[in-house]
Amino acid sequence: MFIRPARCFVRLSTQHSFLAPQQILPYQATRLFATAVEEAGQSTVSTQSHSIPRITLNRNRQTKAFRDGTQLVFSKSIAKTPKKLQSGDLVVVDVPVSNDANNTQTTVVGVGVYNPDSMYRVRILCHTFLNADLKLETMDPEIALSTILKLQFEKALETRRAMGLPSSNTDTYRLVNGEGDGLSGLAVDVVGSNTAVVMSSAAWCQVHQSSILESLQEVLPDIDLVWKTTPSRLRQDGYEEPESEQVPEEENEEPVIVTENGIRYRTFPHKKGQKTSVYCDQRENRLNLASMCDGKKVLDLCCYHGGFALNAAKSNAAHVMGVDSSQDAVDTCIENAKLNGFEDRIDCVRADISGFMKSCDEKYDVIVLDPPKLAPSMGTLKKASQKYKSLNKDALKLMSNDGGIFMTCTCSSAMTQKDGGNFFLQTIQQASLSARREITLLRVSGAAPCHTLSPASFPAGNYLTAALFYVK
Repeated sequence: MFIRPARCFVRLSTQHSFLAPQQILPYQATRLFATAVEEAGQSTVSTQSHSIPRITLNRNRQTKAFRDGTQLVFSKSIAKTPKKLQSGDLVVVDVPVSNDANNTQTTVVGVGVYNPDSMYRVRILCHTFLNADLKLETMDPEIALSTILKLQFEKALETRRAMGLPSSNTDTYRLVNGEGDGLSGLAVDVVGSNTAVVMSSAAWCQVHQSSILESLQEVLPDIDLVWKTTPSRLRQDGYEEPESEQVPEEENEEPVIVTENGIRYRTFPHKKGQKTSVYCDQRENRLNLASMCDGKKVLDLCCYHGGFALNAAKSNAAHVMGVDSSQDAVDTCIENAKLNGFEDRIDCVRADISGFMKSCDEKYDVIVLDPPKLAPSMGTLKKASQKYKSLNKDALKLMSNDGGIFMTCTCSSAMTQKDGGNFFLQTIQQASLSARREITLLRVSGAAPCHTLSPASFPAGNYLTAALFYVK
């Protein structure tokens, strides 16, 4: 088990506003490559003591995936590991050019971070096939890591610009999404015009926290950076924070006002809890459902801060009821309704949704069910599927007798990926039969496109399913 002191909650503050996209990224990626190479060349130490250690893979059909872009290297794929490597050390990953017993030549696959305590022995952060000009393997490790981080952050920002983010009606989005942006174990959410939350869920992020923050601050020079961690994911990665380091700094209770789809929200990125404080993965699903809510009576189950409820109200829903088990969430939902002038059409109550649905006498034209993660692993999937079935059955019973629209969601990757997504749909079908309601599938969607995925490892990063049905 690897232990290294690190703050659970760190802030880097500035007093300036968020720059417009054209100001943030004044040069293209190709120019970045050239600059990085030039700077690295000036600073690289050529002595052997400063060279990056090498890990050699077995050459077989399985390891071809790493050469093709897969980022997570398991221990069984490794043929040779240098001694005295520590968690977080930068390593060059190479593979023999052939399996000939006399062969001594290797080809560099990429550069990544090593972890002897994780099932992911190496997380490749940069594949050399697409970035050969950088010559990362010749650099000093610290310079190489800084070069990689700047490269990936710049590419991530350029990708969001291509999506039209930020825009005049949305200033909150996922900037870095782990493997989808080449930085496994790291997520960054831009929250409003001058705050970004950095979420660490891998040991290497904790080890290189200062380098990550410094490189990100260069890409977002006028943004307040907030560092948070996912302790359960860190423990899975072999990293345990000492208790003396787990005391957070004084929390800022002031809300950050953000905009999504033209709707304003009160968020609390500086407080602990709810990860990065905002769920921007449902942005487009909220907008899609809202288009069907004009004049309708809407029920938002597990409403959190009111994302679906507020979008429905903006689209002229006659009335919206939000339900959540958290009083903080309900209070924030009510405040968000007031912030947008919807308080006369949105009601929010604190209740366990199972109890609420069983005791509810009302019927609704549009219902959305977006529960928290019920199946954190494949081992819990069978039990969780029964819970999903029960919740969906009770929700369908509240649908208007004249029919209506039902959106049901799962954020459990185990459920989303099982049988290519068919398992979740079959669970809903079984729920509909138990509720004696006929359903027709209209659409299946996932997270908003700012939650990027790596095609080399798909569907591993696919976790969210939003299934839209017409109910008779």
